[in-house]
Amino acid sequence: MKNETEYLADTSVHYFVPKPEGREAFLYYPICVGYYDCRPNYRLQRNVSSGYMLIVMLTGTLEYQTRRSRGEAGAGQALFLDCSAPHFCAAQGGCSFTFIHFAGAQSRSLYEEIEAKGGNLIRMLSPNTMHESIGAMLFEMRNNRRMNEARTSALIYNMLMELLEASGAAGKGQRENHLVDQAIDFIHSHLMEPLTVEDIAASVGYSASYFSHMFTGEMGMSPYRFVVKSRVDQAQLLLKTTRLSVQEIAFRTGFNSAANFCYTFRQIAGVSPHEYRKGAI
Repeated sequence: MKNETEYLADTSVHYFVPKPEGREAFLYYPICVGYYDCRPNYRLQRNVSSGYMLIVMLTGTLEYQTRRSRGEAGAGQALFLDCSAPHFCAAQGGCSFTFIHFAGAQSRSLYEEIEAKGGNLIRMLSPNTMHESIGAMLFEMRNNRRMNEARTSALIYNMLMELLEASGAAGKGQRENHLVDQAIDFIHSHLMEPLTVEDIAASVGYSASYFSHMFTGEMGMSPYRFVVKSRVDQAQLLLKTTRLSVQEIAFRTGFNSAANFCYTFRQIAGVSPHEYRKGAI
């Protein structure tokens, strides 16, 4: 793998994971797992390697090119790549994402099924679930320097099942109301900014009152609640996988103060950010 590490912020982290010798045929196993906070002009180019790379976007956009497709991955989307084929990624502006490079078990069959139906770029129904799974692996590596092989294999398998569903390869993967999907994309792409219901409604061309009713009916929570929950979900990932201060995480996830962040975090997570980071859950 060739990348320009000078374009990675100090908050970036990755771990190489020992191979489960003799059990590769029936376990999904990570080769490398990480969180990258990229500065503008970050590049990654791979010619021929092994395994598969799953990149789940947090903020910003990442351009990509494979033999079969090219495009731009944004917040809430997953980029799924075959590492045995040449591919290229680049960030014109800053961006951040979690990733896992993995292999084993039925990796090739599942990759081919997902890529055939959804392509390399897949809009995730629940991107925070994917971030949490990768975050759990990073947390385990950071604290224990090893992973439970069976539990990790199950996490990877569940992520692949989510990709199958989102790609449509496992049946219907998208909500009927595509305006809600568009609104969620807008929310994930603007979490660091002040967001009002009016802003979100305007992004899909509706009044705030009508949009709130539509969104709540589809998602089971108000747009405001969804924004707050998404911010706390992202904060949980950053607490698990980086050494950013609580104040920095507060501002990176759209809170206007560390005090407001800590209060809201405890209301939703049940513990303080410091307790969560120490593994008190």
